[in-house]
Amino acid sequence: MRWFFVISNTVDTSKHLSLNSLTGYGRLDVLCRCINAAFFLSNDFRKDVIFIIYFQINNKILEIWGEEVRGINPDERAIAGVLKHVFNGHSYPGIKFYSSSLEQCLKKQKFVVIDRMGEQSLNLLNEFDSFLLGDQLGFQEEIYQYFSKFPKFSLGSTEYLTSQTITILNYLLDDIKPNFIINDKMPLE
Repeated sequence: MRWFFVISNTVDTSKHLSLNSLTGYGRLDVLCRCINAAFFLSNDFRKDVIFIIYFQINNKILEIWGEEVRGINPDERAIAGVLKHVFNGHSYPGIKFYSSSLEQCLKKQKFVVIDRMGEQSLNLLNEFDSFLLGDQLGFQEEIYQYFSKFPKFSLGSTEYLTSQTITILNYLLDDIKPNFIINDKMPLE
């Protein structure tokens, strides 16, 4: 299984969600694009992905399990509609929404932090299939300090959107990982 864990700094899951204004909801649009990048392929859906969002404002966790989720479409509005349903207390196949601390949730898996200042060694991808990413604001300082014990992986000096980073990681894990032991240099430079 492949895990993507995104920390949301701005989305308040207790507020009323209008599907006509996702950016007014604390940049829920960013998270919807990340969900799209994690799961959707051209005419296919990744079942080997678990996508987690930690909503820092509410201390809430949203988990989407690719092998269990059904009836979700790739556009932002459709994804936001599913999230609105879940935020309002309704169940949805393959999605769990609950209260938890960040520390408690991170105990489930060994993560590598995606950080521009991290190592560019593809060998980290041999060791980890679980990735910790920030939203459009990155990581707050106290959270970043908490991650000091985690290994850090970098895609280079270019700063990508979180959704783009997920796409690149999926690409590396899909097509390059089986072959990169020969050369540990980043192929994207």
